[in-house]
Amino acid sequence: MDLFLMDLLLKGMVPVKAKVLDVGCGEGRNGIFFIRNGYEYHGWDTDQSKIKLIEYLSKSIKGTNARFEVQDLLSVISEEQFDFIICSRVLHFADSRESFINMWKKLTSFLNPEGLIYFTMDSVVDNSVGKPIRNGQYEFPNSKIRFALTTELYDDIKKGFEEVEPLRTLVHHNERAQSFIVLKKKD
Repeated sequence: MDLFLMDLLLKGMVPVKAKVLDVGCGEGRNGIFFIRNGYEYHGWDTDQSKIKLIEYLSKSIKGTNARFEVQDLLSVISEEQFDFIICSRVLHFADSRESFINMWKKLTSFLNPEGLIYFTMDSVVDNSVGKPIRNGQYEFPNSKIRFALTTELYDDIKKGFEEVEPLRTLVHHNERAQSFIVLKKKD
């Protein structure tokens, strides 16, 4: 599980009755905790094999309240609203600022008023690890090219939200930098 996500849980910031959406749930690194602990959990991922694995794992847990779907964030159509959204290492796959903003708007449209969103992505906030390439994309020392969070972009997207925790940026030596953000939607 993401360390900063575990920190939120240990602080009691995610109520046990929360309806949770995990966008880019993968094989369940963050999701298994929620499934085991009785949350209403919804996992979306674009990779069907990962969805099959987390479905299989969840079947071994008694009393689960979990649903899984092969979904792409930009094309998903859903009327459901969630109290807590996890989006770990997905948004940096945007190919431009416009693409990122579209992903952000879509993602936050699923969030209830007063709901929390926890997201992580590659970042150039408070560091100089990435080299600008084009359209908000940066090349990192590990040769990966990713869309990266900047201070300006962060200031733009947090409008309509309040910071629950300060933005944290972790630099992975000679590899990349990653920011961890927790915001609460204002109603």
